[in-house]
Amino acid sequence: MANPEKLIYSGFTLSVHGVLVDSEIDYIRDFIDENKRSIFDAGKLVLDFSGSPGIDSVAAAVIYGSCKKFSRAGVRVRRTGALPVIDDLFKTLAKFDSAPEPEKKRMSIHDIFENIGENVYELGNTLYSLGHFIEETMGAFAGMLIHPLKIRWPLVFYYMEESGFKAIPIISVLPGLLGMVLGYQAGYQMRVFGAETFMPALIGYSITWEIGPMLAAVLVAGRSGSAYAAEIGTMQVREEVDALRVMGFDIFNYLVTPKMIALLCVMPFLVLLANFAGIFGGLIAGVLFLDFPASTYISELGKALIPIDVLWGMLKSIVYAVLIANTGSFMGMRVRGGAAAVGKATTAAVVLSIFMVIIADALLSLLFIHIRPGLSM
Repeated sequence: MANPEKLIYSGFTLSVHGVLVDSEIDYIRDFIDENKRSIFDAGKLVLDFSGSPGIDSVAAAVIYGSCKKFSRAGVRVRRTGALPVIDDLFKTLAKFDSAPEPEKKRMSIHDIFENIGENVYELGNTLYSLGHFIEETMGAFAGMLIHPLKIRWPLVFYYMEESGFKAIPIISVLPGLLGMVLGYQAGYQMRVFGAETFMPALIGYSITWEIGPMLAAVLVAGRSGSAYAAEIGTMQVREEVDALRVMGFDIFNYLVTPKMIALLCVMPFLVLLANFAGIFGGLIAGVLFLDFPASTYISELGKALIPIDVLWGMLKSIVYAVLIANTGSFMGMRVRGGAAAVGKATTAAVVLSIFMVIIADALLSLLFIHIRPGLSM
């Protein structure tokens, strides 16, 4: 038990009596906290060790750390009456506290290529695990199609609202602005060559083939994919997923497939909305900035586009929905640790979802060349 008489604060002097041992660090901290306001007001502190024959190292470290905080706040701190053994201990603490950090070793070429190899291997392992996860999800989804009553429809409707209905404002605005910018830039350049009448066709092809579906997928990945990862990741941290497994629930039927079904239902319509918004943005750019009649814009657009141009983007969105829902859920399932791990999983889910969407888009674009009439390599 600490003796209260070992520390006495009077005026601006903190007197130490007897030997402060390591078991008394709580007492030391409490005493300093009780008197820190008076120490700050005095603006100086004298540590009087004339009544102390010695001090343990941990207790000295606590006093040294407190004095360091006082010094940073402008309080003048000095020691007096200390025996050489006490002075040497405080000098040792100061020496280690002021020691410069060791210089970081510069990476060699070998280390750089080793890091690249490790990152590539980790990415490949993640993609392989994600492929297996998607396989499990599709198996559960096929079982639900055979037994539709197993589908958790209230949860599906909830995710449809969160991922679909609440995404309408952002899906309407961003593609519209992008279509406006693209229409203005393309029309301005084409006017130089007297070819501004081709601007509606350029807008139609660009929006329906690539920009509309891709932008909708990226926005959904940012909104919904991250939300799925955070939701399941939080359940992992709280061990709720393990509890569901113990109770006999199928994790894929219970957590993953409702999210995927919801995205499968809403993604085609979000892509259709993005296409309409982008084309409408091009119309606004043509009318406001290029003196392009709206009737001419619509007429030229009708000549360029055919139904498969719009349907192809909606079909691609089904692939995007599967990738986004599974990637977000997969990264959430991989969470181990605390809240920081949930944040990292959320970021990784967005990055990996966008990466997978771009890869899928590239492959589907190669297929589209051989499907759409009038296109060939």
